[in-house]
Amino acid sequence: MWMKLITPSILSVLITAVWTLTATGQTIPTPESVLGHKPGADFYLANYDESREYFRKLAANSDRIKLISVGKTTRGLDWEIALISSPENLARLDKYKEIAGRLARGRGLSDEDARALAREGKAIVHLDGGLHSTEVAGAQHSIQLAYNLVATKGDPEIDSILNNVILMLWPTLNPDGQNEVVAWYRKNLGTPYEVSQLPDLYQEYVGHDNNRDGYMNNMIESQEVTRAELEWSPVVFYCHHQTAPFPTRIFIPPFTEPISSNIHPLMARWLNVYGINMAAYLDERQMPGAVHRTGFDNWYPGFLDFTHIFRNSISFFTETALYRYATPRFYTVDEFPKERQALRSEVFYSSPWTGGWWRLGDAVRYMIGASMAVLDTTAKYRETLLYNRYQAARDNIARFRKEPPFAYVIPREQHDLPTAATLVEKLLINGIEVHQTVKPFAANGREYRAGSWVILMDQPFAPLVKELFEPQHYPDLRETPNGPPILPYDVAGWTLPMQMGVETAVVGQPVGADQRAGLRLLERVAPAPGGVQGSGSVFVISHRTNASFKAINEALSAGGKVGFAAEKSPISSGPASAPTSSLAAPTAPTAPTAPTEGQQAGDMVVSGIDRDRMNEIARKHSVIAQALAKAPDGVISTSKPRVGLYRAWVPVIDEGWTRWILENYGFAPKTLRNGDVQAGHLSERFDAIIIPDSSSRVILEGFAAGTIPGEYAGGLGEAGIEALREFTRRGGTLIAFNNASLMAIESLGLPVANVLDGLKNDQFFCSGSLLKVELRDLNHPALWGMPQDPIVMFERGPAFEPKSGFQGVVLATYSKDRNPLASGFLLHPERIQGKAAAMEVFYGRGRVYLFGFRPQWRGQSHGAYKLIFNAIYDSPSLARPTSLQKPSEQKAPDQTSSQPEK
Repeated sequence: MWMKLITPSILSVLITAVWTLTATGQTIPTPESVLGHKPGADFYLANYDESREYFRKLAANSDRIKLISVGKTTRGLDWEIALISSPENLARLDKYKEIAGRLARGRGLSDEDARALAREGKAIVHLDGGLHSTEVAGAQHSIQLAYNLVATKGDPEIDSILNNVILMLWPTLNPDGQNEVVAWYRKNLGTPYEVSQLPDLYQEYVGHDNNRDGYMNNMIESQEVTRAELEWSPVVFYCHHQTAPFPTRIFIPPFTEPISSNIHPLMARWLNVYGINMAAYLDERQMPGAVHRTGFDNWYPGFLDFTHIFRNSISFFTETALYRYATPRFYTVDEFPKERQALRSEVFYSSPWTGGWWRLGDAVRYMIGASMAVLDTTAKYRETLLYNRYQAARDNIARFRKEPPFAYVIPREQHDLPTAATLVEKLLINGIEVHQTVKPFAANGREYRAGSWVILMDQPFAPLVKELFEPQHYPDLRETPNGPPILPYDVAGWTLPMQMGVETAVVGQPVGADQRAGLRLLERVAPAPGGVQGSGSVFVISHRTNASFKAINEALSAGGKVGFAAEKSPISSGPASAPTSSLAAPTAPTAPTAPTEGQQAGDMVVSGIDRDRMNEIARKHSVIAQALAKAPDGVISTSKPRVGLYRAWVPVIDEGWTRWILENYGFAPKTLRNGDVQAGHLSERFDAIIIPDSSSRVILEGFAAGTIPGEYAGGLGEAGIEALREFTRRGGTLIAFNNASLMAIESLGLPVANVLDGLKNDQFFCSGSLLKVELRDLNHPALWGMPQDPIVMFERGPAFEPKSGFQGVVLATYSKDRNPLASGFLLHPERIQGKAAAMEVFYGRGRVYLFGFRPQWRGQSHGAYKLIFNAIYDSPSLARPTSLQKPSEQKAPDQTSSQPEK
């Protein structure tokens, strides 16, 4: 009956009302209806759990969004991301993912095939709420952006995006950190500590360095991101950061110089197109303050939001202005840097910000604008972008069929074979094609034994291999001919095989069909062989491999006994000798043979454990355990070292990396906070204490009183330093990395000088470059198992010189006669030539190890790990392997310096 009362005009009104409800999102839950606040509201932050709950409700009420799991985080959270597109596109996800993957890899396609796939395909775009959880706006913007895309109907821009783009929206790349940061802010909201710094690494182990793990993929989160990128093949990877260089409101590409030459030019061009389009999009919508080409370069490939460009994905980030958390701030022009107070337009800053209130909501608005610009540009140029990605893969394959390097070889003959296998594993995680030889492989005028690894360079992601394997030559850029150098934003050199101590060889001639016939493509790398050989109840393990420390730490935990051979002992059934740069490896990947390195001083001798258990440990850690009837003469017993790791309340990334490495190698370090050190009696609890790289101020003073809740204020102070003095005097081992060495020198009064003290950047500069050092005596316990001239990462550290009264050992020096630079940039190398890089300084009954570099740099410098492990085990409170040398027996390095080699 009531249907008869509805006239056509009334029906039209009802239809319009229903459409309006849908168009305005009333049938879709708004963020406010679930969170109780609008994303970007003053004094409010949604945590990851709340954000995930909102996304789940959004997905339950819309066919424009689908949630998928990408795994779990380090702290065990379920990690979900959103796929947003039209319902039709989401129904064909597998098809579009397949097309994206075929175009990304370029194999088996003609240009015509690729054009057809580009016309059919959809552009997959990675967009996220950021890596750094204290940069809070990104994760809030993700919530609002998702709602806008899902709920808005009838908007031509959004309809075009949904029809042409499949958005992979990661609400955040650091769920654990988002929860921790939001909890900290809520706890302190309304107190004097409302904007105080979080006294912790917001991502477990690495904090801010979660964006320095792009090619190593050490962290679980990095692995999941890389795996997803390889699975989905997004044509664009866009990550949000904060903050912009003040007073600009958002930094947007183009980046500043230099740029890597291993980026395909199409990717570099598109990166700049996106940047300019973003700035114009923001200006059109009355969001001034975008700046380009300042501060951030395109040099280091290790940024998680940049590594993908070497896999032909247009990868970039922006930096939006931030005050602190969700607390607003008012700025006046007189707070601006003097050169920006005139508010003049500049070539790369054409719409200057004029000051005023800056709120979290403003940052969210700018981020949404930047994200929409990226999606809009992608929708408009979808087909071209997809075809250009195919072109990049095609060009890479063709290029390295015509020009070197044609391949890289990783021989089986290695100083540390398990670490070489780890390098291969890192390549596979990055989507690199790696082959293994099934018969001897001839190249470079030599024959590489079966089981060697070969990376053929005629593959789509070859630029990443070249970027990681070749030495870097950072350009000497200056604003004026006599001006100071333009310094890298991050590091200048990182050549991965150098860092890991792995021998590689460039193949300079094309790899022929007969050579290729002897290769098999790897899906996964088999662990280096390990196990017990021979008969007997005593087992000897080489000191040359990092993995040997995992083995002896596990053996000690299992109740075994461990000692070190003080001198060379003929225990090997293999060849009589081997060069120090090679390790006798199995003739086939599956059959271990006796290691020649078993004749070296420092060999690890394990007893008190049954053969089956020892075999299990050796196989697990890829080490050869040579069984003997009895222990060699002169074995020095040791025990499981008790390791303390100082952890300041000021978050120190180097501490996190150190903790991660020590845990992975079975050292089980105990965290030492300020109060733990100040309480004293350290020698009763620890054999070795490590102070990670940090400034003296951070270690001694920490957070200033009144800037953070009182329990987190302060540093070690005099009480803590006196406790460290007592610990060392009583026989403990104090180990200091990089600039923490300066604190040890000053606080303990060590007779050591830093020859770089007081030098300005134009007088000496080396921030993140690989330097070669010379080891003085490989029979010293601190150097057992090391090669003669390893590579170390020097990053704004000290270089040492003994002073009068010095008692100890100079362990490593920079060459007196040649420039130590192996990869990167070193200004005025003569300042450190002939100077000490690492020292052992005697102090009471103990000693202090000073490392003028970071031997565990970002979990990459595997070639230097043994310096840490040896220092831990070479503790007089365990069993001193060698007696203290008298001062008269110490030979200091030559104090003169010379010009570098021409």
